[in-house]
Amino acid sequence: MTAMTLLSRVLGLVREQVRAHYLGTGSASDAFGLASMLPNLFRRLFAEGAMTAAFIPVLVETMEKGKAAVTKEFLSKFVTFLSCVAILFSIAGLLATPWIIDTFFSSEFRKVEGKVELTVALTELMWPYLAFISIAALFQAILNAHKIFGPSAFTPVLLNLSIIGCGVAFADAFSDPAYGLVIGFLVGGVVQAAFQLPYIWRWTTSRFSLDFRFRHPQVRRVLIIMGPGIFAAGIYQINVFVSQLIASGLEGGSIASLQYGIRLQELVLGLFVVSIAQVILPTLSQQTAQNDEAAVKDTLRYATGLMGYVTLPATAGLILVGPEVVRLLFQFGEFDDRSVNMTVTALNFYAAGLLVIALGRVYQQVFYAYKDLKTPTYVAFATMVANIVLCIVLSEPLAHGGIALAGSLSAGLGAFLLLWLLRRKMGALGGPEMTSRLLRMGIATALMTGAVLGFEQLWAAPPGRLMLLVWLGVVVTLAAAVFVIACRVMGVDELAGLWRSVARKLGRSKK
Repeated sequence: MTAMTLLSRVLGLVREQVRAHYLGTGSASDAFGLASMLPNLFRRLFAEGAMTAAFIPVLVETMEKGKAAVTKEFLSKFVTFLSCVAILFSIAGLLATPWIIDTFFSSEFRKVEGKVELTVALTELMWPYLAFISIAALFQAILNAHKIFGPSAFTPVLLNLSIIGCGVAFADAFSDPAYGLVIGFLVGGVVQAAFQLPYIWRWTTSRFSLDFRFRHPQVRRVLIIMGPGIFAAGIYQINVFVSQLIASGLEGGSIASLQYGIRLQELVLGLFVVSIAQVILPTLSQQTAQNDEAAVKDTLRYATGLMGYVTLPATAGLILVGPEVVRLLFQFGEFDDRSVNMTVTALNFYAAGLLVIALGRVYQQVFYAYKDLKTPTYVAFATMVANIVLCIVLSEPLAHGGIALAGSLSAGLGAFLLLWLLRRKMGALGGPEMTSRLLRMGIATALMTGAVLGFEQLWAAPPGRLMLLVWLGVVVTLAAAVFVIACRVMGVDELAGLWRSVARKLGRSKK
């Protein structure tokens, strides 16, 4: 899954390069940023998040009982129900777009001629994507419940290819290049759903058809479990909405630079953190269904170690060579030195939150496996309040950097609360062992940082793009070698464990 996600994230960077080339951090980029943000906010209602967390454990439990007819009836009714709700919500969003933009985002946008009108037009065009991606996410949940992750992990590749292709192909076909990027989203949403369907038919025993008689005990059960999750999704939407609202009142380009910065944060999160969190949910669901608490704790400890092994060096790396990475990836066309500086500021503060975001994702999955969406909802509410307050307080002295820092600090609060509540729910979780491993990884990260800083004294980052690419390749190789060797010396063997897992899987595949 990580291999597939790596390809997707690389193409995601290419997608952002296309956006940077045509839009930079200008008014059209801010307009496109809001247009893509608003429908995507509601993915947590109908796609990943509440729906996945409630649906997968119920589907796994239903399949465990071995009644294919009951499973088919449940799937047919739920697929039809979710599709109808997502379509109706997309229509409502389209109709409400002019009011939303005019009410919340027009104050600063009206200072640039045509910016409000462009934002409204792009957002209206984006809303059908919500329906497409909701159906695609449901198909992904069905595959994941059968512990099939590859096809779903590949669908973001198709989305990014669609956006890149349409963005380039239609750059000159409309009044603004941003329209081509939005069309790419729509095409990609359809392709994501269509691509997964044959794998469900071929690789799983799950079958479904359209059934508009929604009444079914398992459908009702999913909706009841989803209830707190939908509330949590609403909290998340308010969180992001307010952050973007505050950013829209700052210097022009703030929304765009925050989105470029978070794209690099999501490179790490998407490659490893989301993959690990997504893969462990079916396993945790099975372990909780079997009342095997010891296995749940083992999975939790293992996932925590993996998260630290990835995010600690990634945090240091993004801060150390962030300016060079941004220059290499985005400084094309309309993306000038000002755009680089604004994006680096956002990136530094986003990078600081990698570890706590990763740990929060893992802790959240444990509650989901126990079909407890209420606890993460309470934590999400506390996190939202903290984030909004911090955004208001920090955006004054730090501008858009304060918004990024607020996100990292509030994520840290959320991770702490989830861990504390897990400890109360399950007793000892092996905290001293996990803390010891994370501390040793921290020492290895410090050694890696020293090696990179020393190297920069010997060879400063060159100005040319090709030489900069070579320079970054050397820096990354050096940093990875120092970190891995230091971890191995201190007895941190997460990498060896991963290799053993891969070897076992390859051995089974050959058989």
